[in-house]
Amino acid sequence: MRNAGLFDKIAEWGMISLFSLLPVFFVPILWVTLVQAKAVLIAVLLLLVALAWISGRFVEGSVRVPASILLVGGFLIPLAYAFSVAFSGVSQISLVGSGVEQDTLAFAIILYAALALSALIFSGVQDSGTKVFRGLSTGTLLLLVLEVVHVAVPSLSLGGVIASQTGNAFGNWHEFAIVLGFFVLLGFAVRTTGAAAGVWKYLIYLVSLLSLAFLFIANFSDVWAALCIAAGVALVIEIWAARVRSGRIAFSWRTHGVWVAVVTLAVFSMVFGNYINNVLPSPIKIVHSEVSPSWQGTMDIGGAALTQPTALFFGSGPNTFAREWGLYKPASVNQTIFWNTDFNAGRGSIPTSFVTTGIVGILAWVVFVVFLLWVVVRALVRRGQDAPDTTYAAAFGLASGYLIAFFVFYSPGPALSALVFLSAGLLVAFSFHARITEPLYISLRGESTRSVAQAVALAVFGLVIIAAPFGVLRSLSAEILLNRSIAVFNETKDTEATSALIKKSLWINSSNTRAHRLAIQLGLVQLQEIVAHADPQDETVRAQLQATIQATIQHGLDAVSINGEDYQNWLELAGLYQQLAGVKVEGAYEGARAAYQRARLENPSSPVPLFQLAQLELLEGRKEAALQNLAAAVQLKPNYAAAYYVASQIYASDNDLKNALSAAALATQHAPQDPLAWYNAGAIAYAGEDYVNAIPALEQALALQANYADAEYVLGLAYYGEGRVAESLKMFEALAALDPNQQAVQDAIKNLRAGTSPVPLSAPAN
Repeated sequence: MRNAGLFDKIAEWGMISLFSLLPVFFVPILWVTLVQAKAVLIAVLLLLVALAWISGRFVEGSVRVPASILLVGGFLIPLAYAFSVAFSGVSQISLVGSGVEQDTLAFAIILYAALALSALIFSGVQDSGTKVFRGLSTGTLLLLVLEVVHVAVPSLSLGGVIASQTGNAFGNWHEFAIVLGFFVLLGFAVRTTGAAAGVWKYLIYLVSLLSLAFLFIANFSDVWAALCIAAGVALVIEIWAARVRSGRIAFSWRTHGVWVAVVTLAVFSMVFGNYINNVLPSPIKIVHSEVSPSWQGTMDIGGAALTQPTALFFGSGPNTFAREWGLYKPASVNQTIFWNTDFNAGRGSIPTSFVTTGIVGILAWVVFVVFLLWVVVRALVRRGQDAPDTTYAAAFGLASGYLIAFFVFYSPGPALSALVFLSAGLLVAFSFHARITEPLYISLRGESTRSVAQAVALAVFGLVIIAAPFGVLRSLSAEILLNRSIAVFNETKDTEATSALIKKSLWINSSNTRAHRLAIQLGLVQLQEIVAHADPQDETVRAQLQATIQATIQHGLDAVSINGEDYQNWLELAGLYQQLAGVKVEGAYEGARAAYQRARLENPSSPVPLFQLAQLELLEGRKEAALQNLAAAVQLKPNYAAAYYVASQIYASDNDLKNALSAAALATQHAPQDPLAWYNAGAIAYAGEDYVNAIPALEQALALQANYADAEYVLGLAYYGEGRVAESLKMFEALAALDPNQQAVQDAIKNLRAGTSPVPLSAPAN
């Protein structure tokens, strides 16, 4: 029993540490993202807690479980994900992903582990409300202090974690606002308990008021709406609880005014928030943009993806929304600036799960939410009892209800997702202490079939909740090494050191397709270095070239073998083959063409494979095939400026200047801020002696990019062609001032001063 007590202490303080560190934990290193740091924290601490708690139960020989329907409802979520994985096909992306996605089987298990362990551990700890809440208060205070410092000293980036104006130590700006709303509710709800005794009362009010101030700055209407509703419920419950205790309705500003203030501020912010935000001082006037598919878009993806019976019931597979988006996204999206964005989630986490886990998954979420709300209502109803545990149960019930709403309307990151389930677990634990939930005792000792089965069930439960964090940590370690490899290459250009880091990443997780794609890109750089700095006739160099080519191709083949449904893997392989086709490697053209066709199959809504296929055809001199692919690309994306640009170049090379100029004009229309597009249009017009159209196009190119030498040169020629000799001379003189060593420019100036054409009439324009 003494050893069991030690294990229980480790588990208890591990969970308290998770609550305390979750708001503020980060790693001040550029190549460890904030999301990855939070995921590492969650996985490591839950792994430690699970090991300690399960060890304690086997030493003790029994388990006391709160008999809460919420634990049953929560279990349905990872169960639904497991069924979805089984029926959609087991894959790395669905099992673990990159370690930070919430729509994977591993993370579904982690979320349930957070719920179950929080409930099981704190239901057996007296005065746990004080410990947990004070830990959470301390973490939130540090989060807010860090943000205040960031506002005061914007240059402070802490390794890039808070480099942007919206940077903070929790998540994106929206998640930051959501968690502050969570603490406002929780802080004011427990202000009369032992957790707020002494100096802690002032700390709680300080944190709550600072949170409200930042909510005012952030100005998210959905956060204010959820906070308003939750605060309104809290006000009604507190008034009702006072009536139960005193026998009469008695509103007190001193007692209940805090909730009235929160509701009033929330309503005021929803009505006037945008106006107030516009007049805030620039250091705290923060503009945040966040884009996700609409409700209609999410449902349309689901309707298109779930047409087969198996898919309808079990979905397309966990964490596959990005693929379904590529297959079925609305055509209108290609007209927006987000046309090439692969959304990993839909409008909210729960709606996304409908696409990825089907009817089974959405039913599991619905049951969980209904059970959660039922437990919340029971906790709120018992609020009338004058006992700390009922207050804690009601507080965490209210906060859990507030958080779960964002699973419907928003797709939170790992930190916020974990907080939802941790909070729900505390709701179960305090409901148990308040005797709203009864205990269920499970014996692990004895020779009866039941005892053996229960021991085996606990062992299986332990293995599963230990395996999931371990798998996530494995993926995260590989991803962090890849981030480091990119940072090393950007800083040093050391291909050997970068290659070593990529190899370590693949050693940790050989199924990481991102690592294989980066290895392809690095392989191309290595090939360029070998060709540039070594004699290609040297047998040793030729062997090195051959080995590098083979290794790079193998990475591409491995990527598509691991996940052939990801069009990016096929694009990377095709790009590699295209580079090799450019130097006439045998079979490279055919390999590139086949890979581009497969990329089109996996993402038929994207014009990128068609555009790159057109460039491949140009390498082989197949201009008609290239034009056909470009035409198909602009059918998918009518404002695809790059396609019009390449088409204009093809037409110009065939001296079809009419079509060339038409295509070039469309390129400038759809990319009006691109100086290259304007230069291209001007050069083509000049080649056709259309000086009237050439001059304004070239002038616009120079307006967008000063000292654009090619544009200045052709503009000088166009001025002369239009008879504006003085302006032509002035343009060439300006060009000579930039680079006096250009002989062609000096000759043009000499000829103009002599009264002749700046270039011989037979000379090309550029």
